[in-house]
Amino acid sequence: MMTRLLFILFVSIFSIGRAQAFTSFTTAGTQAQYVPVSFKIPVTGGGNKTFFISRPYIHEGRDWLAHGIVSITGIGTGWGSNGHGLRIDNFSSGYETTAGGNSKVIGFVGRVLSASATNDIIVYLRGGTIYYTDGTVGTNTGSYQDAAGLNLATVSINDAMYNLPKGIYYGSSDINAKTSNFAVIDNGNMGLGVSNPTNKLDVNGMIHAKEVKVDLQNWPDYVFENTYKLNSLEEIEKHIKDKGHLPNIPSAKEVIENGINLGEMDRKLLEKIEELTLYSIEQNKKIKTLQKENEALQRQSLKIEKLEKQLEKLLSERR
Repeated sequence: MMTRLLFILFVSIFSIGRAQAFTSFTTAGTQAQYVPVSFKIPVTGGGNKTFFISRPYIHEGRDWLAHGIVSITGIGTGWGSNGHGLRIDNFSSGYETTAGGNSKVIGFVGRVLSASATNDIIVYLRGGTIYYTDGTVGTNTGSYQDAAGLNLATVSINDAMYNLPKGIYYGSSDINAKTSNFAVIDNGNMGLGVSNPTNKLDVNGMIHAKEVKVDLQNWPDYVFENTYKLNSLEEIEKHIKDKGHLPNIPSAKEVIENGINLGEMDRKLLEKIEELTLYSIEQNKKIKTLQKENEALQRQSLKIEKLEKQLEKLLSERR
């Protein structure tokens, strides 16, 4: 019995020692803004700490305001430091207005960046909102400026560069809603150089791969079916003159604006190749017909030439 009590006491003391001490703070600005708040991350004895910012109750301070938790691991830029880097585990969401699910989803983290002259981490949080943190809040006035010239101010929650979706992010010194080195958000989308990927994989840069496999339906063998309507070359010529591109192929303007779907474009290009094959087959038939006609004409020409010579001989003999 005594051993059991000692074990329970040891576990309790160990748990208390490891417990995180969270304190509350209220951000400057209004709930229609993101505001910069600096956090001091160096710890006594050296090193840097991972810190948390949370809102356990979505209705605290206003209905549907913000809820969730974010974990931030990073080291600031410092003076001449090349070791700066950021990791954000953001699981926060809320709504723009008290309408809840009928209004825009707003994460309570808008942007995270390293301070230029210190090891501080700057977190853009939704203004006028109560948060809880185990970190050390530095500046919380609605602006931030340091000796290296970093000058930050409040922004609208509708600013396109702000509002990080729920997910995990890696970056060097600035992670915002448009750029990060790597991001995976809660709908399963992944971004490389993109913070808010809208597809299963969004890449801002070149992809180098040995192989790419694309699953595709409706492969264009239908071109070879008897029911397929093959445009005449005259119709294609008219389309090119009127539109400036092949039928069923996007124009240069459309490609610049929207890009291309590789699988769909491969399908369209093969469709054109198969159409060209049919044109070539038809042209080949016509060429063979013309060759036969030409051979017949040549035979007739030889016969005519022979008859002409015979006629000239007869005429010369009568003279």
